[in-house]
Amino acid sequence: MKYKVSILLTVMLIFGMLCSVLSQDKEYRDSLFKELEMGKLDTNTFFELCQCINDELYNDPEQSMQDARQILDIAIQASYHKLVPRMIMYQGISYDLIGKYDSAIIMYDSALFMAKKLGLKADQGNIYNNYSIVYSIMGQLELSLEYCMKALGAFEEINDSASMAKVYNSLGSRYSEMGMNDQAIAYYQKAILLNEKFKEHKSLAKNYGNIGTVYSELDEHESALEYYTKAYMIQKDLNNKVDMSTTLSNMAITHRNMGKYDLAFALAEQSYMIANETNDEIGKLMYFLTIAEIHKDRQEYTEALKNYSIAEIMADSMGARQNLLEVYSGLADIYAILGEYEEAYVYNEKFNEERVSLLDTEKNKALDKVKEFEDARVKTEIDLLTKDAEIQDLVIRRQKIIRNSIAGVGGMILLIAILLWHRYRYVRKTRNTLAKKNVIIQDEKEKSDKLLLNILPEETAEELKEKGNSKARSFDMVSVLFTDFKGFTQMAEVLSPEELVAEIDHCFKAFDNIISTYDIEKIKTIGDAYMCAGGLPVPNKSNPQDIVKAALEIRDFMSGLKKSRQAKNQPFFEVRIGVHTGPVVAGIVGIKKFQYDIWGDTVNIASRMESSGEVGKVNISGTTYKLIQNKFECVHRGKVEAKNKGAIDMYYVKGEK
Repeated sequence: MKYKVSILLTVMLIFGMLCSVLSQDKEYRDSLFKELEMGKLDTNTFFELCQCINDELYNDPEQSMQDARQILDIAIQASYHKLVPRMIMYQGISYDLIGKYDSAIIMYDSALFMAKKLGLKADQGNIYNNYSIVYSIMGQLELSLEYCMKALGAFEEINDSASMAKVYNSLGSRYSEMGMNDQAIAYYQKAILLNEKFKEHKSLAKNYGNIGTVYSELDEHESALEYYTKAYMIQKDLNNKVDMSTTLSNMAITHRNMGKYDLAFALAEQSYMIANETNDEIGKLMYFLTIAEIHKDRQEYTEALKNYSIAEIMADSMGARQNLLEVYSGLADIYAILGEYEEAYVYNEKFNEERVSLLDTEKNKALDKVKEFEDARVKTEIDLLTKDAEIQDLVIRRQKIIRNSIAGVGGMILLIAILLWHRYRYVRKTRNTLAKKNVIIQDEKEKSDKLLLNILPEETAEELKEKGNSKARSFDMVSVLFTDFKGFTQMAEVLSPEELVAEIDHCFKAFDNIISTYDIEKIKTIGDAYMCAGGLPVPNKSNPQDIVKAALEIRDFMSGLKKSRQAKNQPFFEVRIGVHTGPVVAGIVGIKKFQYDIWGDTVNIASRMESSGEVGKVNISGTTYKLIQNKFECVHRGKVEAKNKGAIDMYYVKGEK
């Protein structure tokens, strides 16, 4: 309780500071309006007012809308036409922020019409980008991406790098929504570089927050919180309250996913206080969703149902379809847990229908867009502009001159546009198909490479892929290790074939893990025998020490396994280990069922060391002993005859010195 009180006091202090700043901003804005009313209609005053609206958009969307309408009136009266598209766009953004997405689209339609008519490329790019944002919230991802690309094209045409950063951020968000997280982060990083360069701190905070969301989706919670904190600190400095609310909400969701429910509650409450002050409907919706999910995790189902129900009403009225999916899923789960299966079925059906609808891009593209204003006031504003006497006279005179030409040229342009559109759709579909096939091919290639590397050393595998064959090579100093189990026949008598194979597999997997910590290559297994070698395919001087260390680890593993099996009165293997060092020839032969193998007297002598040894001991040749005697404690145990080699000294390795 003390913790929550402390948080609330801190929030109240912050709000007090924010109110002071807002009061100063309001005084400055009011002074600019007075200058306009007194007839000071210069470009600088209009620019400063635009900046004021832009700054207050995310703190007070409804006030921004009123200011934009007032400036629009003055701009029309002063024939300052270049300002018209931006003022209409600001009204669209305000509608977006308060959750009236259809109204936002109507405004963007009107703003785009005027921006095109006046040839304002920068405004066109900004309007396209705002289309992308609102269509994303409405779940129409294909339209959202389409407008992203239009915005990027507009900004590239005028070389506006700062605005391109906004589009990179939008593209990152779209890729994130599709689950393509690597591409999302790549676009966010592009945006960060540009926003840092141009000191666009508000946009930079959005980039950080969006990267945090990607990491949250990947369950990398600490990384997510790191980026959310970066975003929040900038937003706090800028007094950007709507974005502060969003970031606090995201931090609450992350802490909820980490199981830190008290902290998640506190952050969600802070987020709601700001959202309520700024009339941020999407922020309020996210609060009820988050609180519902926390109660659900805590098995507090009555409270969860109450908050989900509020979220359902809000999401449905706003057209926030992505959020509606979360609501339906949560309600279906809770009703199923409570045994209210009819309700669970209803919400599960709603979830499935909504999900199918969201994925049906053709239906989304066919969605009708209203082409008229929401109220008579905005319609009057556009009529005033288009009926401006001087412009109308010019339009009428030009229409008389080019009327006949327009019909022919317009028809040709329409035909070309249709052909280009169909070509664009075909190319995009082909690219998407190729991209999917390339992903499949790459996956299969990686599987093939992984399988090949499991059979052959990397260098040999690469040579085989490049040339189609691999030449055998001679190695001057290779240490070969053999193991063999004692008691294999007796074990086979008491174990089923499946149990016997499982026991051998258990041992050989352990051997594989042991040799993988050294520079040792597994050669093959033959029945219950295991063979590996150090010093190939890449020669080295450490292979005698490496192979002996591995041999001692194998000995100790088998000793421990024996004790474990004896304690349970189960059968067990004992192992003999032999090692010899010398020259070998290594490579692959034939064209089917490739296998990397080694040949030479060194292999035969290593096998002789194993068969001449005792269980539970590492038996090495005199040659290997000379190479490792300074590092290991060894005991001479006599000689053994080897074919064509005479008597060979043998040593037991006790351990490292």
